[in-house]
Amino acid sequence: MQNRSVFAQDPIAFALPNDGVTVVADPQTPEEWNVLRYELSSFVCNGEYREGLHRILSTYLAHLGKPKQPAVWVSGFYGSGKSHLVRVLQYLWSDVAFPDGAQARGLARLPVDITDLLAELSTAGMREGGLWAAAGKLGAGHTNIQLDVLKIVFRSAGLPVQFAPARLVIWLKQKGIYDAVRAGVEQRGGGFEDELQNMYVSQELAESIFAANPGVAQSPLDISELLVAQYPDRTEIDDDLMLQSLEDVLRLQSTTPGKLPMTLLVFDELQQSIGEHPDRALAIQEIVEACSSHFGSRILFVGTGQAALEATPQLSKLQDRFTVRVALEDKDVEQVVRQVVLRKQPDKVEVVLNTLDAASGEINRHLAGTKIGPTPADTKDLAPDYPLLPTRRRFWERTLRAIDRAGTAAQLRTQLRVVHEANRSVAERPVGTVVGADILYDQQKSAMLQSGVLLREVAGLIDDQRRSGSSDGDLRARLCALIFLLGELPTDGVAVTGVRATADTLADLLVEDLTAGSGALRQQIPTLLQQLVDDGALMLVGGEYRLQTKESAEWEKDYRMRRARILGDDTRIATDRITEFRSAIQKELKGIRLVQGASKTPRRFDLHFGDALPLVTGDAVPVWVRDEWLTSEKAVRDEAQAAGVDSPVVFVLLPRQDAEEFKAALASRAAARETLDARPSSQPTAEGAEARRAMETRFSVDSSRVDALVAGILANARVFQGGGNEIAEDGLQSSVETAIKAALVRLFPGFPLADDGNWGKVVKRAGEGAGDALAAVDYHGDADQHPVCKEVSAWLGVGKKGADVRKHFMGAGYGWQQDAVDGALLALVAAGVVRAERNNQVTPLKQIAQSQIGVLEFRSETKIVTATQRIQVRKLIQDMGLPVKNGV
Repeated sequence: MQNRSVFAQDPIAFALPNDGVTVVADPQTPEEWNVLRYELSSFVCNGEYREGLHRILSTYLAHLGKPKQPAVWVSGFYGSGKSHLVRVLQYLWSDVAFPDGAQARGLARLPVDITDLLAELSTAGMREGGLWAAAGKLGAGHTNIQLDVLKIVFRSAGLPVQFAPARLVIWLKQKGIYDAVRAGVEQRGGGFEDELQNMYVSQELAESIFAANPGVAQSPLDISELLVAQYPDRTEIDDDLMLQSLEDVLRLQSTTPGKLPMTLLVFDELQQSIGEHPDRALAIQEIVEACSSHFGSRILFVGTGQAALEATPQLSKLQDRFTVRVALEDKDVEQVVRQVVLRKQPDKVEVVLNTLDAASGEINRHLAGTKIGPTPADTKDLAPDYPLLPTRRRFWERTLRAIDRAGTAAQLRTQLRVVHEANRSVAERPVGTVVGADILYDQQKSAMLQSGVLLREVAGLIDDQRRSGSSDGDLRARLCALIFLLGELPTDGVAVTGVRATADTLADLLVEDLTAGSGALRQQIPTLLQQLVDDGALMLVGGEYRLQTKESAEWEKDYRMRRARILGDDTRIATDRITEFRSAIQKELKGIRLVQGASKTPRRFDLHFGDALPLVTGDAVPVWVRDEWLTSEKAVRDEAQAAGVDSPVVFVLLPRQDAEEFKAALASRAAARETLDARPSSQPTAEGAEARRAMETRFSVDSSRVDALVAGILANARVFQGGGNEIAEDGLQSSVETAIKAALVRLFPGFPLADDGNWGKVVKRAGEGAGDALAAVDYHGDADQHPVCKEVSAWLGVGKKGADVRKHFMGAGYGWQQDAVDGALLALVAAGVVRAERNNQVTPLKQIAQSQIGVLEFRSETKIVTATQRIQVRKLIQDMGLPVKNGV
């Protein structure tokens, strides 16, 4: 039995009418109507396609009668079926009639719940002006979005897409003279569409309008002048004119006079239209809002894009309006492919299963140990995927992502086309013959050449094997093609597959006849590979085969020479390692924000990377960072213990882990960078450009490797405080932050004396001459007895500049806020305990601005009149009947 016999549709006789590509546009030709018929009849309403339709329709119906409809955002990787879904929605919405009388809803195989929702939609439409839909793509760049929206609407309504001609046709239809004018133009020898494009100078059009409606002007010449005045050519319109034009179109589409139809507007690939232009995202948001406000819940907007709305800054601006989300996934594509091109005849499924079961040993060995190797879940997929094997399907999916630099990876259209062609390639071979993985190369060759993924030199090398005339030429070419595809797979990160171009892997992917087994092929492949190496077509690197080109060989040789030299340069490696540590530590700890006490006094820390214990001289906590390449854990612990429990120094030790791998990664990255820097960024040949891209990829991979290794080292860093106590929180940043906060207590033991957030009020009140300024910090005794004032007064001695006082009490030991220091000085001056001088001249209290405290000299008074004594003197003067001035 041949493979073609097991399919529901014979792959030899069956062809994809749309080549797997859905275009959101209204059909005009018989061929386009046939494509639409195929897309509706082949629509697989399962998975997220079904859930998406249900979500869209049920939400719309639930919001009828409410002020506005929430808009819909359909996302998914490029070509995941977004266009197919919204195109099907467009025609199911209005249940469009085909030229032969068939109805859209009658062609699609839909679940009962979707059918019921569509019926409810039709019932609601009968109460209004019917159902109508328009779909298309908006322009990109700086085009006027309002005009772009109308172009989609005009095209779907059968109107000219240009604004002025469309407005004229709308007026003709409103007046009921459209048919007469069109007939008149054609009778006068003109083509109606052509004359519309030249409406300002068209004599045939002017005469026809005048004949159909003579009262509108005095002559046909006047008609031309009226057209210029009434329908000027516009490059921009505002929302009001857009809304009026849209309403005019909807009234023409209405099935009930005086009512508007329930309308669906689809903007396919809206993300591409927005691009990186924030103004376009805002404009679309405003347009949707304006239409929703104007038309209420009748109108529904649907937009599509590759990314979720929260994925980019531009799309995030649409989140408030596009609140209904439909996200398509890989599994949805798999279901479509299985239903459309892989579906089997029910009575042939057992034949397929029996054949595959007999070959289970061979199947289960393919790509074993890799991330895309056999899994228990493959059992249920064997028959649905046949003649593909699950491992090869996964290989194709990963490879398509890798070779598609235009962003069309893992797309529905590609998968449909590739799988269909694969079916055809084995259709006339016996059941048990599966598709070789290398067929993807032949199918994607043209696209890869066009995009630059595949160089013509490499393609020529592969073709030469087939043209060699050797009996093994075809297999040699297949080996080279498969090695090329394997070379495009990611070698690092989450997308890595673990699949390498070894002899066993190549056999796993090339074996086709499962019933005969792969023994003979596995014996033949190593010999052919060695021949290809000897011929210079391949190179063997670390047990893995790669295609060789002259240019890439030169780059590879240069890279390896540089890497060997750097590996032997211990000083270079040490310098790069220390640079990495410093950069990573600074980045890791930059998020630490420190304040101390009830006054929330800002604090800071300083990073030290030297060999000597940092001195504690300022107002910052020293964080001393070292690594086990230069010191030992014991030495760090001993130094921390020796520093004592009063030391504010925080000790950080980076462990020596993955040392050889770290050294290799640093050397590899440096060698790749040097290799790139030694050559111009713009290569004169495609081969040179490809070699440079490969080296850039290597540099990127090595950089990621270095980052990952450094992150692992930082994750295991040790943090100690003076005295040797280890701090182990959740991560380096948390541990260092905890240690610094404890160190602040050690660095500023005198801080609690002045820890009050109201010292700024003391400064203000003391500056105004208030004798009780310290009441703001809840102190009511003599100023010179307040703990802060006593410390300041005692330190002044014979006199100090204000700047020195600040530096002393804001620095190590105290860490007071500036307001506390300034407030204490001013309070002491107000109490007569201290005097302020400038150039040996006393400065009265009320003349002292806080901004000038730093330049003043503050001296302790040798004879102090206390507040009690002042009160007694004041009372004596008053008893003598003499006047006393305020403040004396």
